[in-house]
Amino acid sequence: MYKGQLLHGGYPAFARTALAEREAAGLPPMRAMALIRAEATDRHAPLAFLRAAVPLAPADDAVERLGPFPAPMERRAGRHRAQLMLLADSRSNLQAVLSGWLPALGRLPEARQVRWSVDVDPAESL
Repeated sequence: MYKGQLLHGGYPAFARTALAEREAAGLPPMRAMALIRAEATDRHAPLAFLRAAVPLAPADDAVERLGPFPAPMERRAGRHRAQLMLLADSRSNLQAVLSGWLPALGRLPEARQVRWSVDVDPAESL
C-alpha cells in the first residue's frame, strides 16, 4: 500500500496516511511513548525485573501501562529481552511518571540481574 501511494501520490499522500494510522493506533507523534527495556542471559530475569517495577510506578490515570511482555524479538545474541510500554496523551504526564519512578527501579534487587534502559519515543520496539 505505502509503496504505490508513495510512487503515485508522493510523500504528502504517504505522510497523511501514515500519520492517520498512527493517530488511530494512539502512537507517536500523536501520543508520548516510552519503553522500559530489560535484557539478561537468564530467560526469566527481564520479566521478573519489569514485574517488580510495575507496583513502584506513581499512580497516574493519564499514563497507560502495557506489559510487561517479551520483546518482539525475544532472544537476540544469547540475551532474553522484555519490555514495558508507557503511553500518555501529554508528554508532561509521561515525564512526571518517569522522573518519579526511574530512581526506584535502580534500587530493585532484580535490577542487578538485568541490563535495563528507558527509550522515550522509540523509533522501533525491537
